Amino acid sequence: MLGSNKLEESMLGETLNLFRGTDKADISAAQGVMLIDGWLQALDGDPNIDRIKDQLNELRTVLQSAQPDEQHLRSLLTSLADTAQEVAEGPTAEGTWTGGLESLSKILRDLAADL
Repeated sequence: MLGSNKLEESMLGETLNLFRGTDKADISAAQGVMLIDGWLQALDGDPNIDRIKDQLNELRTVLQSAQPDEQHLRSLLTSLADTAQEVAEGPTAEGTWTGGLESLSKILRDLAADL
């Protein structure tokens, strides 16, 4: 389950800090890939969130392409935002983790809208 280990919590904090402290236009695809790699490592071994891992792997592939398809990228970001919101509103969500996921969901939606 998301939020169940320190690495997941650390990745959420790093992700939020990057997007809150940097103009979104200044964040490179390479930085996005590094964040995705960190999330994939943090989520490794949790079979309950395969959908998120699949979405992250697909987003990683799109970001690494020479000419990322903006429509596909927008769709992936929106899908990840929906997933983050669902987890934040889930029956096991609690504490600061929930608020962080809600913030992440908004950031992902804003990124998708800015494409």
